[in-house]
Amino acid sequence: MAKIRHNNIIDTVDEVFTLAKETGSLHLYADDEPLNGRTLSIQGKRVLHFGTCGYLGLEHHPKIKDGAIKAIQRYGTQFPMSKTYVSNPLYEELESLIEDMYQAPVVISKNCTLSHLATIPTVIRNSDLVILDHQVHTSVQDAVKKLLSRGVVVEMIRHSNLEMLEERVKKQRGKFDKIWYMADGVYSMYGDLAPVKELMALSDKYDELYLYLDDAHGMSWDGKHGTGYVMGQMGTLHHKTILTSTMGKAFGACGGLTLFPNKEWHRKVKTFGGPLTFSVQMEPPILGAAVESAKIHLSPEIVSLQNELQKKISYANSLISNTDLPMISSNVSPIFYIGTGTMAMGNLLIKELIKDGIYINLAPFPGVPAKNTGTRVTVSNSNTLEDIEIMVDKLQYHFDASLREVRLTRTKIWEAFKIEPPKETNKTPEQASELTLDRCESIHDVDEKVWNNFLGHRGMFDWQGLRFLEESFSNNEKTESNWLFRYYTVKNKEGEVILMTFFVIALYKEDMFSEVSISKTMEEKRRTDPYYFTSKAMVMGSLFTEGDHFYINRSSVQWKEAFSLLLDEVYHEQKLHDVKNIILRDYMAQDEEIHRFMLEQSFVKVDMPESCVFEDLNWVGEDGFVDISSKKGKRHYRQKIKQYEEYYDIQVKKSLENDELSQAMKLFQNVKNNNYAINSFDFPDKLFHTMNDESCWEFLMLYLRTEEKEEAKLVAVGFCHINVEQVYSPMLIGMDYDYVFDYGVYRTALYQMVRRANTLGCKRVNFGISASIEKQRIGCELYPKVAYVQAKDNYEAQMMQATIALQND
Repeated sequence: MAKIRHNNIIDTVDEVFTLAKETGSLHLYADDEPLNGRTLSIQGKRVLHFGTCGYLGLEHHPKIKDGAIKAIQRYGTQFPMSKTYVSNPLYEELESLIEDMYQAPVVISKNCTLSHLATIPTVIRNSDLVILDHQVHTSVQDAVKKLLSRGVVVEMIRHSNLEMLEERVKKQRGKFDKIWYMADGVYSMYGDLAPVKELMALSDKYDELYLYLDDAHGMSWDGKHGTGYVMGQMGTLHHKTILTSTMGKAFGACGGLTLFPNKEWHRKVKTFGGPLTFSVQMEPPILGAAVESAKIHLSPEIVSLQNELQKKISYANSLISNTDLPMISSNVSPIFYIGTGTMAMGNLLIKELIKDGIYINLAPFPGVPAKNTGTRVTVSNSNTLEDIEIMVDKLQYHFDASLREVRLTRTKIWEAFKIEPPKETNKTPEQASELTLDRCESIHDVDEKVWNNFLGHRGMFDWQGLRFLEESFSNNEKTESNWLFRYYTVKNKEGEVILMTFFVIALYKEDMFSEVSISKTMEEKRRTDPYYFTSKAMVMGSLFTEGDHFYINRSSVQWKEAFSLLLDEVYHEQKLHDVKNIILRDYMAQDEEIHRFMLEQSFVKVDMPESCVFEDLNWVGEDGFVDISSKKGKRHYRQKIKQYEEYYDIQVKKSLENDELSQAMKLFQNVKNNNYAINSFDFPDKLFHTMNDESCWEFLMLYLRTEEKEEAKLVAVGFCHINVEQVYSPMLIGMDYDYVFDYGVYRTALYQMVRRANTLGCKRVNFGISASIEKQRIGCELYPKVAYVQAKDNYEAQMMQATIALQND
């Protein structure tokens, strides 16, 4: 079994946020004394504030502040007991005012996250199905995860894709009591809007379909009485919709709201809504502020505030539309998203704007897909029209300067978001480079000596090895067995190689390095849907090879420029071939310089299995092997390998007869079918037949002789490659599992591969990934490796989907 270091999304987010913090984009402190909503003081610099969610500026409304002060004077700073026992006197008044606003029963909690945690597990039954919008807020997803342990089925669809939603409803109706679609009303980063009216129509069309909508960013600035964007579209709460919202953004106070279409759901959540039962109450000053805000919402003043904000939103829209800034979505919300494409660009832009007196938000992964990093600009009533003009002018200026600094173009940013650039887009001419990139589609077009000098000496992927792979993975019947090969070389003006690597474009299983339990569930689904949870990827190296597929001269001052040039070409291939995931793999886990560069390019790090290499082949015979072994290694050899030696007949063959090749292929398939730790497609038969004709391959055969068997039986075979520099690479192994445990088949095979490499005078043995514990016991060094992934979709959401798939059957 492979020893897999499964990636922890928390570690990845920590790295992204740490980089942003170090560059001055996140985790900043305001220095103000006092705050006024229009400006902030950050690191001693006065900046115009375009990063607030207080869209109406109500947090500084005199009546709301006065309400908070009076509540403290009347009720103290807190009311420290559960609402299950006794509620603060202000709760009843606030609930009554909110219900007047929405004309629906409400449950109030300390924040919107608690609202989800209280409502979703209480209302959703085990017999229901949950369908998540791909970009629904993380707080909703976290609450849904609590349903998994109960066996509730959860699925995910692409963002605001009504066609996909209806298809899922059609397929699943009749299997579940209710089908819940969960989405945001206004999405917090792009500011785009849910198709509420269409969702209502779909819910009316299908009896099973219910809606759970989070309108936290739509609250107050839209809708009658400031009830939000969703209510503005519905008019009255739809009879099959649960609506959550927040008083912690435009409302000017704090607290979460859940509105119910019927009294029974309201009663259940209010009576025993999970954390609501045990959590402390909202503090009196917050309740006092919320009461006064609700009164404003029920007065004509809210309409004036909404109209004032809409004028500023329209003004900002008109100004930004007259620039070349890549605004990802234009709508009536106060949220504007300006794409930057990479963390490097986003961090630099934020940093330079702060220096010049403007503050806007960085929008990094996981709030958006890694490749769709950008900046979020929010407009509020605290901003003046002149402020908005200044902000747009400076945003335009520093955007252009940052583009030049990071060697990016607007066109590339539009392409990162899969949006066709506007015709009038300023193309931002490419900066002249002294580097040149050569792209080849076959190893035959690459100089053999040059390739082997920089890359081929490292492993199975020497020039002849890649010729073999090109032949093996072409003209096959199945899609997954046909790969496109791409070879890249970057040179400086003197013709010196700065970078060299290769990629394949191929179909792969997205659970390739997932938990074994997840892959097993996936394979069950693939019995009826062979391409379930698969996609096209562009992978550095290949899905067959392992090792360091990437040469870069880090001593060159141009290495980052060379790497960026390579990525530009990869992005071009991604668009050309509709590739979903880009995977740059087999980097050393401890390489901090590469790691920082990849984070700046908005790639997400993913842990890979350790690479296993046997490096000390400078010994003679069995005694020599034992001498170089560690104390544990010596004991392992004596007890787990040596004792079975008499049972084996070891043969090395350069080619096999047809019957024996078929037998060897079956043994390999045994291993393939038992190894879910690295879950890949089956290799085509052509691979093995081509291997049989190649002089650089050999077959290490283990025949077992037992008292029960008069004739020796083939129980294991190693498919081994010897490269141009005498590096021995056992690429595949086949075994008969009936004998593995009783006769130490796998351990014997590993040892015999080492003996064979020693006999040939090889420099090292590349044992690849998986089964690292067993390989370490025979003397292999383990090297932690990582890959860097850039996906079309939010990687966190993909990982959640994989986890969800575990319980779908």
